[in-house]
Amino acid sequence: MRNTFFFLYLFFIAFSTSCDPPKRVTADRLFLVKPDGMAHYDLKNHKQKFFLPYALEEISGLSFVGDGVLACIQDEDARLFLYNYHDKKIVRSVKFWNPGDYEGVEIIGDTAYVVNSKGDLLAFDYKAGDNKPDTREVNTKLGKKNDIEGLCFDRQTNSLFLVCKGESEINKKKVAGQAVYRYDLTADKLDTTPVFTITKKDIKNFLEIHKDNSYEEKRINFRPSGIAPHPIDGHFYIIASTGKLLLVVDRKGKIQASYPISPGILGQPEGICFAPNGDMFISSEGEGDKGYILRFEMQ
Repeated sequence: MRNTFFFLYLFFIAFSTSCDPPKRVTADRLFLVKPDGMAHYDLKNHKQKFFLPYALEEISGLSFVGDGVLACIQDEDARLFLYNYHDKKIVRSVKFWNPGDYEGVEIIGDTAYVVNSKGDLLAFDYKAGDNKPDTREVNTKLGKKNDIEGLCFDRQTNSLFLVCKGESEINKKKVAGQAVYRYDLTADKLDTTPVFTITKKDIKNFLEIHKDNSYEEKRINFRPSGIAPHPIDGHFYIIASTGKLLLVVDRKGKIQASYPISPGILGQPEGICFAPNGDMFISSEGEGDKGYILRFEMQ
């Protein structure tokens, strides 16, 4: 009888183990690709976290200024904030235009460039004074349907790069995927041919080359919310709050690396920039609480 109970016990253990639900496939296993020979970042372990004043609860753009200072904007009030992350405080703010939907900021010399969701650029001397500066508005050929959310400066071409979260077409010319357009600062005009585009198929093919999984193209969601060039390798880092993914692409738009973003660490990532030493800063809206910026060290 004891042997009978013993074998029944072993059967129960074996049966219950075989019936355990399959373990959840982690985002890292599905989307994390960090090839050797590239700059690496651990998006699960930030070195510092800076909680921002409530004026920046809806922070939407980020740019590195220097000496521990970051330029920040939020997406409603046309005000530029200079935040010193060493002292953990706003050191200055500049009202530059009327209320709107502002999504990206870039500092080049003494000039601040801010882009709204329609792709219009606002340029002003951010050192001119605390009163409303002499701001120049530039209407590009982009529009509301493009839903521009990222802006960065490309030193090689003396251009601003604008990334589309929405549709990528201009003048009814269809463009597949999410396009990055170039505003030539020398010529003072937008090039209506994309610098590069990133499609769902591009992401699918990249992942299937590096991962032992198949991916459904229709289930891949990547809607960029920020873009920044890496100061050392020159690749572009494009972050997406919708889709919770960070892609690293070369100058032709070919994907080089991918990082999943944990919603528990970055709830709504909107801005990205780099310090000259490779430190990466990513800002997130507060979603009803304080907005914040995370600093990641380059590995």
